Parts: sequence; C-alpha cells; structure tokens
Amino acid sequence: VEPELKRRPGDQRRALPPLLEHRNLQVRLNAATDMLRVAPEAARRSLEAIRDTHWMPDAAGRLRGLDEGTFKPT
Repeated sequence: VEPELKRRPGDQRRALPPLLEHRNLQVRLNAATDMLRVAPEAARRSLEAIRDTHWMPDAAGRLRGLDEGTFKPT
C-alpha cells in the first residue's frame, strides 16, 4: 500500500495517522515506518510507544537505525 500512496500526487501517506492508534501493533509499526518521511515526529513517537511494549523488537531496531543513520526513510 505504501508505494501506491507515495506515488499519488501530494504523497498520500499523510492519510496514515489514524493507523498509529490501531489495536494491532504490526499495523501501527507499518504505519509509523511508512510515515517517517512525511510526519517524522508522530511516527517516532509511535515507534517509541511500540518499542516500550516489548512486543515488537522491530520498533527498537528501526529507532536504532534512525539514530545511527543506517535507516533512512524515503
């Protein structure tokens, strides 16, 4: 879904914020990752909240990659 939203005029990834509150952590993780380029503060807050649950180790890895500069959102 993300590549299609990104391709649309005006980068329609901005439609993803409601998914940051989804009950499924995987949906939240995907939405936050996809939003890093268009809404970095909200996406980071969401990744931090997911990391703090200790249920999704991928969130910690993505944050570490952002902080170290090895993960660059597009």
